[in-house]
Amino acid sequence: MSDDKLGFQLDVLEYDWLILGTGYEETLYSAHLSKVSKQQNLVLDFGNTYSSNIRTMNFKEFHKLDSELPTEEQFPYLHKRPVFRILELDQKQEKINNYFATKINSGQEFKHFNIDMQPKLLFSNSPAVSIMQQADLDQYMDFKAVESQFFFDQTTKTFKLTPTSKSDIFKCQFLSLSEKKQFFQLLHTLVKIFHKVINYQVDQNSTQEFDQNTTQLDEDTYQKYLEFKDQQAILFLNEITSKSLNKDKVYSILFYSICFITQSFHNQNNLITTQEFITKFGKCIKSMGIHSKSPFLYTNYGTGDIPQGFCRISAVHGSVFITQSQIRIHKIEKEDNQYLISSNLHENQIKIKQGIIMNKQIYDSYVTLNQSKNEQNTQQQQSYILMRLILITAKDQNVLCEEVRSLILDQLDEYQNTLHQLDPSIYVIPCKQFSSNPIYIFRTDSNSNSAYKDYELFYVWTLLDKQEGKELKETLKQIVVDIDLKYNENEPKSINYICYEKVLLQEMSKNEYKFQPDPHENIFVTTEDNDDLDLDAQTKAFMGNVKTLNKSFEEHYYMVEKVAKQQQPMEQEIDNQQYILNQLMNIKQKE
Repeated sequence: MSDDKLGFQLDVLEYDWLILGTGYEETLYSAHLSKVSKQQNLVLDFGNTYSSNIRTMNFKEFHKLDSELPTEEQFPYLHKRPVFRILELDQKQEKINNYFATKINSGQEFKHFNIDMQPKLLFSNSPAVSIMQQADLDQYMDFKAVESQFFFDQTTKTFKLTPTSKSDIFKCQFLSLSEKKQFFQLLHTLVKIFHKVINYQVDQNSTQEFDQNTTQLDEDTYQKYLEFKDQQAILFLNEITSKSLNKDKVYSILFYSICFITQSFHNQNNLITTQEFITKFGKCIKSMGIHSKSPFLYTNYGTGDIPQGFCRISAVHGSVFITQSQIRIHKIEKEDNQYLISSNLHENQIKIKQGIIMNKQIYDSYVTLNQSKNEQNTQQQQSYILMRLILITAKDQNVLCEEVRSLILDQLDEYQNTLHQLDPSIYVIPCKQFSSNPIYIFRTDSNSNSAYKDYELFYVWTLLDKQEGKELKETLKQIVVDIDLKYNENEPKSINYICYEKVLLQEMSKNEYKFQPDPHENIFVTTEDNDDLDLDAQTKAFMGNVKTLNKSFEEHYYMVEKVAKQQQPMEQEIDNQQYILNQLMNIKQKE
């Protein structure tokens, strides 16, 4: 077919690994296999950019995203299953969007926006950060501390700073004296459990007071933990707290603003076990006080820079990368434990000697192509929907074009002029306030190179229940508009004018997931089907599965060779000796 033709052909037709996708997890494997295992990889992405579903876009790319997302249409070749669909806007907001896009895209301002499809935060002390440090990504990537965490207080209808230290708790105005005491005791008990369970070594550099002077856990509490560790966390917490405690309020802070669990603890289907809860709690506590009071870091220029960093490592070590929406892989055949790929990348078949790694979004089409129609009809996908509301707001009405101003006359405040700069902040609204699940709002601006200097970016996300979509979206938009006017007591009173809106509905599968679906095939599947705020689930999946791909893998050597790591102290010692010698030579010359 004519539309199958590419303007180039591969000149090398034999590789160790074929990797389909440039999302976070795929690029971890690609970097490891090329740098540590010395394998030659062919990495293909069926889009025109890197980072797949966690890509970061400038505004012009973001504006035309609607036309680039995969559809439900089936093709006779490997293709991406749709993960996102875009919620239709009302006529007024559509006009505002188009006026704003015309203004921003007419000059160079669009280049100053870095908008995430899926913004991901990094816990300061976490597997994701450890992997990035081992890969030396911190040498050429910048990160910004998320300085503030806010929690929505139902009584005052305002956002308050999340209490994460002893002083915060006792200054907290939305907890009674009794609640403060019990909350503090509960935090200390949970820290003791965490330390006991993983034999955690206190970071001497941390300023987080819950890490300090932790006494031994009593045996009775530990036995209760062992009894409930595989049961719902809520059952265990009920066992170790007083019946008089306002559990709804205290548990909300714990689950949503400290452990950052995205599902309601009231939901019977929330199967977060006690063990998982303690792990999430500990990860947050040990990340606090490293870069700021908050446990989080955010990537300057957006989340998509992280997989691109691993792509660069892989490319430097010999991997071939092609990002092209016109790539067609028509057939994958197995012959003598190797895979033969029929595609439009070359008239001859490409030989893959070791195996194939592909994103689940692509693997679904592979399964469909290799199944009979009867088998396809019996497949049922269980899924849930995560709503991602992305808003661009103006800090000052004077930057709005006249057409937009005319559409929001009822909102304009004649005396407002608030060109304030903010560090990234996160706001948490517990369930039962506006939605059946907790709501997270992440706020960022030019301080993290996320938006042009006159604007802010708000990312709002929550799991949807039944028909919450459009009504909930309008409620959330109004919260963002009023977040500094009504809700945020410590900020200058101001309105955030919404200049652009896009709503992504992200479908995620509840079906059981296997890294190697067929033990007789060397085809491996990655997934980004989770609603976590961070990248640790994918990082842990990589750390657990990499030994399946690299039979000579040695523990902890994910992004560096063991020999190279052992040589580093020796090389440093040689450098130190050379420095001392140079200094002595300089002294001698001066004499």
